[in-house]
Amino acid sequence: MTIKPKKILLVHNNSIERGKLAIMLSRFGHDVHFSCGKGVTDQMLMSNDLVIIDDQLEKKSGLDIINQISGKLCEKVIYLASQPFLAASRELQNLNNLNIYEWVTKPVDPLKLAVVVCDYFVEVASKEHALLR
Repeated sequence: MTIKPKKILLVHNNSIERGKLAIMLSRFGHDVHFSCGKGVTDQMLMSNDLVIIDDQLEKKSGLDIINQISGKLCEKVIYLASQPFLAASRELQNLNNLNIYEWVTKPVDPLKLAVVVCDYFVEVASKEHALLR
């Protein structure tokens, strides 16, 4: 199965970390757009195939943005979270209720993130292919 390059929105406050992650995703042909978390609009969320959100943004948490997302705006997100925050969040929230495809713990290995992104797009393509049968 061939996966065409996709549009990804990377919402991350740290420009150095964001750049490292974006470079790796771009190597797989993806078109990566950035936001530091300020002014993330519904249009930005809808116009991308996947949204990756960091847990620590400038004026709010990544969960604030995830909570504003409905299934209509973005099918699923990948959430980048610190280990202590991740453990607390898992106890409080159900993954399905938050539209989170996968949690990736920080520090994020760019190649690991690329594999998670690839797995997501393969899963989506497989579901679409099954529907066409």
